[in-house]
Amino acid sequence: MQHYQISKEMHDFFRGFKKELTKPQMKRLKELMNGILLGKKAILSEVARQNRSKSRGKTVRKQVEQYSDMLPKFPLERMIREKLEGFKTQIKPDTPLYFDFTDITKEFYKKMDCIGNTWDGSEGIPGKGYEIVDVSFEYGNRNGVSLFRHAYSTSGKDHRSQTKEIEKVLQVLFDSWGEIRGTLFFDAGGDNDNLIKILLKKEATFVIRMNSNRGARDRIFFDEEKNPVKMMSWSEPQGMTIWQNKKKRGDKRIVQLSWRKVYREYNGKMILLYLVKARRDGDPNPVVFLTNRCIECESEAAKVYHQYFKRGLEEAVFKCHKDKLGMEKIQLESFEKVKQFLLLYVLADQFLYKLHKAALKVGSIIYGLIKAFLGCEQRSVNKWAVIDWFTHFYLFSERKYKRPKHRYRPKQAIPSTLLSPNPI
Repeated sequence: MQHYQISKEMHDFFRGFKKELTKPQMKRLKELMNGILLGKKAILSEVARQNRSKSRGKTVRKQVEQYSDMLPKFPLERMIREKLEGFKTQIKPDTPLYFDFTDITKEFYKKMDCIGNTWDGSEGIPGKGYEIVDVSFEYGNRNGVSLFRHAYSTSGKDHRSQTKEIEKVLQVLFDSWGEIRGTLFFDAGGDNDNLIKILLKKEATFVIRMNSNRGARDRIFFDEEKNPVKMMSWSEPQGMTIWQNKKKRGDKRIVQLSWRKVYREYNGKMILLYLVKARRDGDPNPVVFLTNRCIECESEAAKVYHQYFKRGLEEAVFKCHKDKLGMEKIQLESFEKVKQFLLLYVLADQFLYKLHKAALKVGSIIYGLIKAFLGCEQRSVNKWAVIDWFTHFYLFSERKYKRPKHRYRPKQAIPSTLLSPNPI
C-alpha cells in the first residue's frame, strides 16, 4: 500500500510538467528525487545505488554518467517558477517570506568549478564553497517549505555583491506573481542602503533587522518635522508582549515594545517608514526592526516581533537539507550542475510538503501509515517525520515484500520409462 501511495503522490507531483519534460527526462528526474530522499546524499553514485531495481542491467558508473549528462538539460528553474505560481494564492499581504543567507562549504574541492570565499555568519568561520540565497515561508503548525534557492560564487565573473544576487531572486518572485507578495523578512545582513532602495523600487513590503551595535556610527533618519534623529534614540516603552521558549515550557519572558515613525529620502521624496524596538528580559541588547508596514498599535508591533523569530523555520528547512538529506556532500565539478542539484532539493522539499499536506487530510492513508511508523512516540506528524517514514517503509518494503525471481518453483518431474529405448 505504501509503495502505491508514494508512487501515486510522486506521479501527481510531476504530472504538471509533462509539457516541460520528455519521458526519459521525467523518468530520470523521478529517480534523482527518489535517490536523494532514500540515499540522503547529494552524490550521484549513491543516488544510482538507490535506483538499482530500475537500472535494467546498467552499471552504477553508467547510471551516474546518464544522470550527470541529463542534469543540465532539466528546465528546473522554469519548473520551480510554475510551482511559485501555484503558491501565489497562499501568500497573503502579511504572510512572512524568510530570506536566509547561507552557504555550502567544501573542505575538499579538487576539480570543482568556481569555488569562492564563504563566511559562516553564525560561527564566524571563513571557508571555501558557494553562497546561497534561500526563500521560504511557514505553513501549518511550525512547518516551513522552500520556495526558491539561488546559488552563486563570489569568484564568478558576473558576481558584484550580495545585494545584486538578492535582486535576482526578487525578480524571479516578481516574474512569477506579477508583484512582490507577502512581507519579506531579512536578518541583520540585510541592513544595507542599497537593499532598502531595491525593496522600495520593487514596492515590496519588508521587515529588516537593523544592526544596533554601530555605536557612534548610528543610522540617521528624519522625524515628522524632517529633523535628523539617531536610530537608537528612544522614548519610554509603549507596549509589551510575551515571548515563550518552545523547547522549554516554563521559559516565558516579557518583551518591552516601542515604535515610531521615521522618514527616509528616496528619489527626492521622503518615504514614511516605521522603527520597532523590542527588548526581552535578560537580553543585554534590544532588537530593532525597520519596516514599511503600518505600525500604529501594540498588536502590530508584537506581530512583527513574533513573525521575525519564526524565521527559525527557514533555518530548520536548510539545516534538514544539509544534515538529514546530505545536501552539503555534493561533489559535482560543474558549477551549473551544482546549481541544478540545489534546485532539485527545492523540488524535493516541495514534494515532502505535498506528502505532509496529503497526510493531514481527514481519513488519509498516509496519516495512518506515518502514525503506525511513529508508534507510541510523542512526536507530531510533521514534515521531518514524513522523511523518516518515506525511508523506513520504502526500504523495509523492498527487502521484505520484493518477489524473488523463483518464488514459485516448478514441481519436480516424475521419472518414467521410455517407450522406445535408445540402443546407443
